[in-house]
Amino acid sequence: MNRHIVLHERSQRLNAPRRDAHAVVIGGSIAGLLAARVLADYFGTVTIFEKDPLVDGAEPRPGVPQGRHVHSIWKRGLSLMEESFPGLTAELIEGGSAEVEMTKDFAWYHRGVWKLRVPSGIVITCQTRPFLEWHIRRRVCQISNIGLVDRCYVKRFVTDTTAGRITGVVVQSRGVGATEETVAADLVVDASGRGSRTPRWLEELGYGRPEMSVIDVDVGYATRFYARPPIEDCPWKALIIAPTPPDGTRLGVIFPVEGQRWIVMLGGWNGDHPPRDEDGILEFARNLEAPDIYTFMRDAEPLTPIVGYKFRANVRRHYERMRRFPGGLIVLGDSLCSFNPIYGQGMTTSALDAMTLRECLERGVRKGETIDAMAHHFLKRVPRRLEAPWRMAAGEDMNWPGTQGDAPFGTPFMNWYFGRVHALAARDPQVLVRFVRVANMIDSPVRVFHPRVLAPVLTRSARGRR
Repeated sequence: MNRHIVLHERSQRLNAPRRDAHAVVIGGSIAGLLAARVLADYFGTVTIFEKDPLVDGAEPRPGVPQGRHVHSIWKRGLSLMEESFPGLTAELIEGGSAEVEMTKDFAWYHRGVWKLRVPSGIVITCQTRPFLEWHIRRRVCQISNIGLVDRCYVKRFVTDTTAGRITGVVVQSRGVGATEETVAADLVVDASGRGSRTPRWLEELGYGRPEMSVIDVDVGYATRFYARPPIEDCPWKALIIAPTPPDGTRLGVIFPVEGQRWIVMLGGWNGDHPPRDEDGILEFARNLEAPDIYTFMRDAEPLTPIVGYKFRANVRRHYERMRRFPGGLIVLGDSLCSFNPIYGQGMTTSALDAMTLRECLERGVRKGETIDAMAHHFLKRVPRRLEAPWRMAAGEDMNWPGTQGDAPFGTPFMNWYFGRVHALAARDPQVLVRFVRVANMIDSPVRVFHPRVLAPVLTRSARGRR
C-alpha cells in the first residue's frame, strides 16, 4: 500500500490545474477512489486520507458497516468504472464475480407479479462491496501521482486569511504519539460518506450549514452467506422478492458473489426489521410475498453468522443553495447525497459524481478557468445529476405510510404510474426493458413516459397477474 503525505510550497496562482498542483481527497471509499482517479489526470499530486486501516485484500472496513451486505453496481456505474479502469470488469469476473443479465437471469417478484425473463443485453457483475472496492483501490494505488494514507483522520479545514477558500486540511495519524499536521492543497474533495463533518466545519467558519432533504424510512436488514453450487444448476442467477406497498414491507434478495457463495439479504421498511436468530430469520423469510427465498434458506448450507444493519433516512445536502460557499472545496458521494441502500444506487451515483467532476475539470481547462470556478461549476451541476435517482429512491420510499419527510413534487402520480409499469413488466417485454434501463441509470426516467409505455399504462388494465 502506497502511503505518503505530500507537503510543499504553494503557488499563489489559482489557475486551471497544473502539474505542480495538489488535490486532497477525504475518504478512501469507492467515491473517494473514483474522484482521485479523475483528479490524477489534472493535478500533479493527489493524496487520499482514509481513517480506516486498509489491507491488501477484500476485507470489510469498520467505516463501511453496510459493506457486509448486498451491494449492486448498476450497468451505468459499471460502465463508468470500466472507462476509468479499462479491464476492470474482466478482472472482477476472473476473480469470481458473476455476470448476470438483468432481465434474463434475475427472477424478480415485485408488486404481486413475477416480471418477464427476456434477453436485453443489460449485464452487470455481482460481487461483495469489499471485493469491488479492493479491485478499484489496487488500480488507484498503481497510479504514480496518487498517494493513499490510511489510519489518518482529517480533523478540520485550513483556510486563507479571509476564510474565503479552503487551502488545505489538518490531519492526524492514528499512530501512538502522532501529532497534527497541516497539509496544503489547491483543492479538497470530501468523499468521507454519510458521517461527513463538512457541514459542521463550514458552520464553524461562518458559512452556516446546508439545507437538507430527509426521508426517514427506518430500514433494517440481515445478511448471511451460503455455499453456492455451480450456478448453471440453478433456475436463476439472482432472485429478488420485493413487497407490495403499502401493506407489504418485507424484501428478500439472493445474489451470487465471489468465492462460490450466495449472499442472502432480508430487509424491511418502517421498522419491520428481520431478527438475527435462526428460527426468527426463517420465519421472516417465510412471510415474504413469494416462498422461494424461504425454501432456499431452509435447505441451503450457511457459511457465516447472521449480521444486521439499520439505515434511518435518505439524506440530501443542498450545498448549492447556500448563500456563501468557500472556494477550493468539492463534496460528492454519500457526503452529498445518501440513498436508502436497498435500491443499490450509491456506487453508481458516486461514479456519476466522478464523471461530473471530470466534465467540470475538462471544461475548466479548455476555458482557462480557475480551480475555484471549476469547483463552483461542479457545485451547480451535480444536483441535476442527483435529481433522477433521488426522486426514484425517495418517491419509492413514500409508498409506505410510516415514511416521514418531504416527498419530491409529483410523488403520488409517479408512484401510481410506476405501479402500473411494474405490473405491465410482467407481460410486456418492451416495458420491462425500458424500466430496467432507467433503473440501471442508462436512460433518463423520461423514457418510461415514451408512448410505447404511456399508452398501455393509461389504456390497459395493469392488474393482471402472471
